[in-house]
Amino acid sequence: MKLLNVPFLILTISIVIGILIGYYFNISPHIIFILLFISMTGLAISWYRSKKIFRKGYSFSCLMVIVFILFGLTLVQIHNPKNYTSHYSNKIQLQNIEDHKTGIQFSIQERLKPTSYYNRYRVSVLFLGNQATQGSILLKVKKDSNILDVGKRYTVFTYLQPIPSPLNPDQFDYAKYLSKQYIYHQITTTTHQLIENQETDWSLYYLADQIRKNINFKLSKYAFDTKQQSIINALLLGQRQDISQETFAQYRDSGAIHILAVSGLHVGIILVILNLVLKPIERFGRKGKIIKLIFIIFFLWCFAIIAGLSSSVLRAVTMFSFLAIGIQIRSATSIYNSLFISIFILLCFKPLLLFSVGFQLSYLAVFAIIWIQPVIAYRYNPKTYVSKKIWETFTVTIAAQFGLLPLTLFYFHQFPLLFFVSNLIIIPFLGSILGFGIIIIILAYLNILPQYIATLFGSCIDLMNACVSLVAQQEQFLITDINFSSRMLLGLYLVIIALTLLFQRYKNIKIVYVMTSLIMLFTIMLFERHLLIDKQEFIIFHHHRNTTLGVLESKKLKLYSRAIISNTTERFLFGNYLINNQATIDTSLLLKNVYTYKEQVILIIDSTSVYSIPKIRPAIILLSDSPKIHLNRVIDSLQPRQVIADGSNYKSYIDQWEVSCKKQNIPFHRTDKKGAFILK
Repeated sequence: MKLLNVPFLILTISIVIGILIGYYFNISPHIIFILLFISMTGLAISWYRSKKIFRKGYSFSCLMVIVFILFGLTLVQIHNPKNYTSHYSNKIQLQNIEDHKTGIQFSIQERLKPTSYYNRYRVSVLFLGNQATQGSILLKVKKDSNILDVGKRYTVFTYLQPIPSPLNPDQFDYAKYLSKQYIYHQITTTTHQLIENQETDWSLYYLADQIRKNINFKLSKYAFDTKQQSIINALLLGQRQDISQETFAQYRDSGAIHILAVSGLHVGIILVILNLVLKPIERFGRKGKIIKLIFIIFFLWCFAIIAGLSSSVLRAVTMFSFLAIGIQIRSATSIYNSLFISIFILLCFKPLLLFSVGFQLSYLAVFAIIWIQPVIAYRYNPKTYVSKKIWETFTVTIAAQFGLLPLTLFYFHQFPLLFFVSNLIIIPFLGSILGFGIIIIILAYLNILPQYIATLFGSCIDLMNACVSLVAQQEQFLITDINFSSRMLLGLYLVIIALTLLFQRYKNIKIVYVMTSLIMLFTIMLFERHLLIDKQEFIIFHHHRNTTLGVLESKKLKLYSRAIISNTTERFLFGNYLINNQATIDTSLLLKNVYTYKEQVILIIDSTSVYSIPKIRPAIILLSDSPKIHLNRVIDSLQPRQVIADGSNYKSYIDQWEVSCKKQNIPFHRTDKKGAFILK
């Protein structure tokens, strides 16, 4: 860590703190700009004074940190499209568009990963009604025809709707995920309703899409099957939308999922290949090295354009462009600084990239390789060339996993114990596969690719898939459903940092650091275990066309349902909830009409519309399976404190019941809008 230029680290941390404050706290832009002006004025005065006395004191350093924190806050405000009157969200508020259909003209920006029923795209809104607007929205098109082209303009007459939030506890919040990409609304349509415009928006995204389409057209002339072509698209063109769920699951379970996403690994390998190919240019002396560096950066950005300029590709190419400069200077300090400069530049252009899982994983992996790998590699010195390469690959993989382990557990709740096996098998040959693939694409593009070479490359991809599948099948080595909180995340990183510092250079005080961090981690784990054991709650889940209740007690979830719940549905409804509560499903029982939870009676009125009044008047009435009742009379008769309608009811019935409860001044909870009802 002594090689790290501390000011770069502090300033990067400062801007990160500023972005976090700006995102989580709603601070007026005017206040931020005033504070930034005052702090910059103070910084200028401090700098002028330090010039006179030839020494920069603590006041200068503190003011610099404050300026960069405020700069992070400013970036969040500047990049927030809602702060601009031209953004479509401000037009919605003026015209109340969400309540009725309107004409929307948009341009396709990017094709996203499809779902089982929809192709999904990120689109740029051009016109809302007759008003010119800006901003990105999500387009969902039913899978009934061809894929839409990037850059094409379309018009549709439909509803502009907010992206729904999850309706059950701990489910993945897709709306929150998209909001960090400044996407807040969606439109759902079919291709028959879309009117294609004659105009085409020329951009780098359009150019990249056309190049990829041309490449795929050329490759389709050869004997690549669907699976092989989907892997080629993922490895070399940055497009993994067409990879099957089965293949994706195999790579995930084997710990090799990073291979399918063009990221730091791929760009790093391409950087190594370019360094080797362009090495002869160095013979021309200092100018040759500069020319080589220019060529490397040029080819890296050409690859970024062809790979679709996605966030992961931009992040990786920006990072490795600066790392290439650092490597050229041949200084460990410059490599660290290049890493932090690339973070700084990326956050200046996309501050909310900080919340991207890929951004966090990429930089932590690279930082861990630079910092931790030499510490591990130093412990053993192989004698032969082959053993050196195996040891180098192994230590790089282990170092990267040390850096990624806490985040992997936090985000994905699983850990493949055989990750080093799949990486040890694939990564040494991934450079050859990428290099071979680039040659294949160039030859195919020029129409001079021999079929036997294409067949050989297809066999290489099949072999890689077979290795991944073999590792993924060893299910006993895959640890899943791991509960790992943000507190544990910080605790484990403290342990990893303390251990690395200890092995880097032994000192007695560092043993104290390790022991302290371990005690902190175990204390956090015991504290959270105690919280979960004591947790009790009664849940009415939102389950479409079914009524499902759950009672959580002592990390056991007892389910009650009218219909049998399939394993897939069970995973979707309760998967994350069970993981986050370290719970298991105790029993699954058929639904009853009356439940008592902590002296509160819950009465269920179903489609039979027949119910018996319990001895104790019900505090809660749950309406299930669209009962044909006169709700006003039921309320007058039973006098409940709360009425709930779950996902098993018709929407028209729920709307009527909501009006009735409003008239009776009774709280009404509908799970289709408010989500699951939880009784603590």
